[in-house]
Amino acid sequence: MLEHGSEVSEAAILREQSLLESGQTIPTGQTWAGSPARPSPEVDEVLELMASCAAAPRTWSRRLLAGFTGGILLLEILPFLIMAPVVALVWVMLLSFGTVAGLIAAAASGPLFVATSCALILGVRRLVLPATTPGVHHLRSQLGLEKWLGDKLLELSLLLNNSMYATLYTSIWLRALGTKVGKGAEVSTIAHIDPDLLTLRDGCFVADMASVGSATYANGHVAFQTTEVGSRAFVGNAAFVPSGSRLGDGSLIGVRSVPPTGGVAAGTSWLGSPPFYLPKRELYENYSEAQTFAPTRARVRARYVIEFLRIVLPSSLLAASMFGTLYGISRISVIRGMPATILAAPALALTSSVAVVVLVAALKWLLVGRYRPRVEPLWSGFVRRTEFVTGVYEAAAVPALLMFLTGTPLLGPVLRLYGARMGRRTLIDTTYLTEFDLVHVGDDVSVGAGASLQTHLFEDRVMKMGYVSLRDRASVGAKSVVLYDSAVEQDATLAAQSLVMKGEVLPAGTTWRGIPAQKVGRVATAAQPTAAGSAPGQSPTDGEA
Repeated sequence: MLEHGSEVSEAAILREQSLLESGQTIPTGQTWAGSPARPSPEVDEVLELMASCAAAPRTWSRRLLAGFTGGILLLEILPFLIMAPVVALVWVMLLSFGTVAGLIAAAASGPLFVATSCALILGVRRLVLPATTPGVHHLRSQLGLEKWLGDKLLELSLLLNNSMYATLYTSIWLRALGTKVGKGAEVSTIAHIDPDLLTLRDGCFVADMASVGSATYANGHVAFQTTEVGSRAFVGNAAFVPSGSRLGDGSLIGVRSVPPTGGVAAGTSWLGSPPFYLPKRELYENYSEAQTFAPTRARVRARYVIEFLRIVLPSSLLAASMFGTLYGISRISVIRGMPATILAAPALALTSSVAVVVLVAALKWLLVGRYRPRVEPLWSGFVRRTEFVTGVYEAAAVPALLMFLTGTPLLGPVLRLYGARMGRRTLIDTTYLTEFDLVHVGDDVSVGAGASLQTHLFEDRVMKMGYVSLRDRASVGAKSVVLYDSAVEQDATLAAQSLVMKGEVLPAGTTWRGIPAQKVGRVATAAQPTAAGSAPGQSPTDGEA
């Protein structure tokens, strides 16, 4: 992230998961990393090689530009091709059996939509980029074009089938793309990957929004390297694991963190950007292997059924919503004519979107009720229910309406439907909250774009959840994460691209930044933040991740 007033000079490099603050300038040819960014002592040989090579083409050829034009057209047409079977089914049922049959067909079209989208995206990607060749290549090349289109297809998959991720079906999908996925691996909304160069070993866990094995771009070049996540390793939410990394068995990379350049030894834990070694971490060993890593066949079968419903329900809800909108428009056009139809169409569309949001909220209250702090193993019934609600919320309620309300005065009040405590005059520019009742936001609070109020973690395959509190006039910057059991007190500020550790309290009137967050400037109150289990005055990052 680059804040206003910052500058990256000629031939300079700002590494991933870094924040360049206002007024900072990276001098010519230097490499900086971290949040906040500082000169980096670590050397990435592949990145340095790309940065020093001046042989890459600086312009796109006409043939490649024509390829991009064709790729853009394909990306525009593909959603319509995916929708075509659903539209055909609903149309036939509507004409043959009437309105009710058409509505039922729309509400039951989820499996058809998911199957069609997966088949088309997988087929086109295999044609476009059948294999990724390891090594350093020119970006402005046929391979660069293919890589761009292949990545866009994976982004489309994440957009259209968001609820498929963080399920047992994710491993099946990744294997179809070419990823080597071990037995019992848990993979969430993984993004920006080269599937055929990625290996996920048995029992590993990759959390939401993590990037694992993303290609490296620099100075007109792109580098592809194999990446491996070891057996029972853990990659935290929004962590960044560069291509070429090796994470040893049982290792841990914390939330919004990066691994050390030299690789991660088995059994070690790392946190931050830049990363530092954690000599110990909290372990929760109160549950059996059957509840965490080795479930019974009955539990696996039940989860497949539940997650199938979770995957197809959002598509069905959105299809039924669209059917209702189009049916209402058609009736008004027949009765009132075109001018009335044009005026009524936005209201009908909004009504249908609100209906989806209300239905998902009702589903949350029916299946989960009110969230309270608790600890549950991965294979418990509660985790299945809450993950079901989260998947439907993210894949139905968010695209139907909530994504359009971010940054407006309306999102806070709407989130109250789900149990979140939202104060007055809030600016909420994110939808990244899950256990809604555990989120307490005061008056005049600002939460930046892409920030996550993360009320749970899944370390060691145990779901631990607690409150996140933002007091009056608190400010949380873009892409920052506030972990559970934490509080940002009145008038306190958390900078962009920062991480508040679990159990911390940012005192009133103070400013914090970094991964993990460290205090900036003078303290307005006498209190110091204290991590869970730490004594006052001890570093808030000591102890546990």
